[in-house]
Amino acid sequence: MRLLLKNADVPDFVSGFIDDQDELLKHRTVLIKLHRFRSDIAAKADIVLTSHRDLRDVVASAHRKFQTKFSTLTVNDWVKHYIKWTQYAVYDMHYEQLLVDRLAELKRVASVLQLPQKTLDRLPYEAILREVEGEKFVRQVSEGTPHDTVNLLHKDHITDGRHGSWKNVVPEEFIVAIEKEFRGWLTHRGYSVSHS
Repeated sequence: MRLLLKNADVPDFVSGFIDDQDELLKHRTVLIKLHRFRSDIAAKADIVLTSHRDLRDVVASAHRKFQTKFSTLTVNDWVKHYIKWTQYAVYDMHYEQLLVDRLAELKRVASVLQLPQKTLDRLPYEAILREVEGEKFVRQVSEGTPHDTVNLLHKDHITDGRHGSWKNVVPEEFIVAIEKEFRGWLTHRGYSVSHS
């Protein structure tokens, strides 16, 4: 979204994390990244985009990156916030679809940004994809802001983006617990489960 809006030359555009909302909201066009549901932000937003990923991969990623404990309570909290956001979303990106066809997914995201058709037609989608694929953690303002100030990536942000990477990380008994508790959520979004 950041690179799409930047390339669309939208006026007075900034982006960042929710922690910087006071400064961000001083601008005309603002992209805010956050996970936890915020009704005040949802009510102000012109566009809300969400994304989802196989919960087992989310658990594996959180464990690799943050040493997050395997807990269905934590997963339940994530799902609750996600569901609240989807009630406002104009588009819910399927992460695994992004892995299959990045260009098509980029164009789908662009199509919901309320940009004029002329702007959509002239966007350099291939160049944007190359830029996305080349992004990494580079800029850090201070220890208080340990993320890249432009792309919001943290050091070692991407641990393993493959679908199914959970098979090498998450204990089998926790997979059973996730598949039992979140079976409806998983199957509704096209993820197969082997435990009932």
